Amino acid sequence: MRLKESVLALVILFLVVFAFAEPPLASSESPRLVLTRLTDKLYISEDYFYVKENSVVYIGNSYVTVIGATWTPRTAGLLADEIAKITPKPIREVVDTNHDLDRAGGNAYFKSIGARIVSIKMTRDLLKREGERSVELTRRAFPDYPKIDIVLPDQVFAGGFSLQDDDIQGIYLGPSHKPDDIFVYFPKEKVLYGGCVLKEQLGNTDGADLVEYPKTLRKLKQLNLDIATIVAGHYSPVHGPELIDQYLQLLAQKGH
Repeated sequence: MRLKESVLALVILFLVVFAFAEPPLASSESPRLVLTRLTDKLYISEDYFYVKENSVVYIGNSYVTVIGATWTPRTAGLLADEIAKITPKPIREVVDTNHDLDRAGGNAYFKSIGARIVSIKMTRDLLKREGERSVELTRRAFPDYPKIDIVLPDQVFAGGFSLQDDDIQGIYLGPSHKPDDIFVYFPKEKVLYGGCVLKEQLGNTDGADLVEYPKTLRKLKQLNLDIATIVAGHYSPVHGPELIDQYLQLLAQKGH
């Protein structure tokens, strides 16, 4: 009986830990962070620590905005080092696109260099309530994940918001991968950052609202944004606007 209980406990722990994450990296991947140019002002950060995630860096006229704080203060510092190689402009803003650690775990570093942490109110509330537990569970799944301090956003919006003189637009349309996921649109660049919401594979949907998810994506389509490129938050980063329909199809197949 004790053996069965122990096995059951391990199964439950596994499900809980990966409720907020994507499938792990292939064993051939080594931990590193790579920054590559997408447009004159936009760069893609591919963070290969723990579970691979993609963030976006916007080089504004006078300062830098980072979309996605990366996994930890260390990975955030690595990203800052890469940014310093391409511009002397300071990092002044960091956007948490949801409350998961791959989007908010690096907040402490960015706060320490004077950047403001931006999110919608729901993200701040969820990070405050669930952040420490997420760290504990992540450390069980990845023993080398550090015991980080949860740093909450200090500039909070009720819903959508604009940054960098409207060159960056945060868009909240409803629950999807998580209840608080936002899209980030760069109108002059015709680029949409899909975060955890849009990617080439279905990914982990244990924490997703599968009823509202397709509705949220249809709302996105109804905005009729001029999109040339979508940057996915996981797997390969660069896709065309057809990624929205492709993900709707993946959700529909799961529903069947």
